[in-house]
Amino acid sequence: MAQEVAERLMSAEEFLLWESEQPYKFELIDNRIYPMPGSSPSHNLINFDLAFALTRRLESQGCQVYGIDIQLLVDPVSTYTYPDVAVVCGEAQFNYNLLPPKLENPTLVFEITSPSTESRDRNQKLQQYRQVPSLTGYFLVAQDKPLIEAHTRSGDGWLATQYAGLDSSLLIPVPDCEIPLSEVYRRVTFADS
Repeated sequence: MAQEVAERLMSAEEFLLWESEQPYKFELIDNRIYPMPGSSPSHNLINFDLAFALTRRLESQGCQVYGIDIQLLVDPVSTYTYPDVAVVCGEAQFNYNLLPPKLENPTLVFEITSPSTESRDRNQKLQQYRQVPSLTGYFLVAQDKPLIEAHTRSGDGWLATQYAGLDSSLLIPVPDCEIPLSEVYRRVTFADS
């Protein structure tokens, strides 16, 4: 089913109408449809703890953290996604002409990777997210080990950095924030431990 759907090309208009009639969530990336897989217990724990850690640190900086079912309008012609966590610093801009409304100006985007989504998160989504003018950071969060790969805007380019191990901390330059990986992964038990 997933392969059949991903091979199907759709315009954004077709996708938005089609998705509104589906019982489950789908993403449109480069005009290809992808089903949103169910999440594991580890994914849920990481998602909650990451959103909580970001909220604690960024709320005082005028940022809002969205952690559940927020859809991003990445490219109005080809790409609509559901990141695991999105952060907006400043006033959130939603396109209310689309239902449900789509967020247009994320500052930070976090994707918790899984075997079924990692390639798409690391390739197609990375390329699409880099085109969003408001975005200062895109983060790939592993769920099978304490590892976060950060892609942060640096001048006209992007800088990739890895933060690994429970003793390290994720450094987010804009907005200024530091989160120990031990907080993000505090309730996760890894296979090798």
